[in-house]
Order: sequence, then C-alpha cells, then structure tokens
Amino acid sequence: MATGGGTLLLGILSYYFAYFFIFKAEEVDFGIIVLQRETACLLVDYCIAIPTSFLLNKYLIFTHSELRGRVQLFRFLNLQLINILANYVLLKFLLELLRDYPTLSMLSRILVSVLMALFSYLYQHYFTFSVKKIGRGKDS
Repeated sequence: MATGGGTLLLGILSYYFAYFFIFKAEEVDFGIIVLQRETACLLVDYCIAIPTSFLLNKYLIFTHSELRGRVQLFRFLNLQLINILANYVLLKFLLELLRDYPTLSMLSRILVSVLMALFSYLYQHYFTFSVKKIGRGKDS
C-alpha cells in the first residue's frame, strides 16, 4: 500500500501541478496535436507515474516473481493502457458532469485514481507479476 499510495500521490501531485502551473489554457497545443487541459495534465501524470510505478512494483512489491523483466514490462504496459483508457473515460464523464465546480473536478481525479489503483493492484498480483504455482496431485 505504501508504494501504491506513493505512486498515486505522485500522480495526483503531477496532475495538480500541471493543471494549475503548467497548462493555463483550456486547450494545449503541442504542435502536432491539440489536447484539452485535463488530457494534457493526464499525459504529464502518466509520464511520471508509469515508470515509477513499474520500478517500485518490480523491485519492492512483487520481488517473488520469476517472470522475465520484459514479460513483466509488457504485461504492466498492457495494464497501463487499460488504466489510461478507463481513467480518461471516467474522468471525462465526471469532469463534464462537474464542469462548474473546479474543486469537485479535482476530487473526481482522486476518486478515479483510487478506483484504478485498486484494480491495478489486483491485476498485477494475479497477472503481471504472478508466479505459477506447482499443482499437487491427488496422491500428495
């Protein structure tokens, strides 16, 4: 919980910092693509949180896993893709619903993050960093 909570807090702080200090306009022009402010903040959040999260999970939480690092990374990135899509959809829905309430909009980011953190832990435990258990036969 400490590393997951730390990564969650890092993501929320990154989002907050990007929202209030980096991206001031409602639309952010990156030259080749124009993103809404919230989407650009999510991009900053993920660029910081994803590598941090993988390293913490690999080297501190799921050290028992015997899977090769590249397999873990591939599975982890699959999870992150699911998280990004779910985060985007849930956050977009809540932000549209709460458009006139900036404080509630920030709280919606926290709520979505908590839900996705719970899902992520279960996914990682049972899939990304799972260890195959040697089954016992009937005669054991």
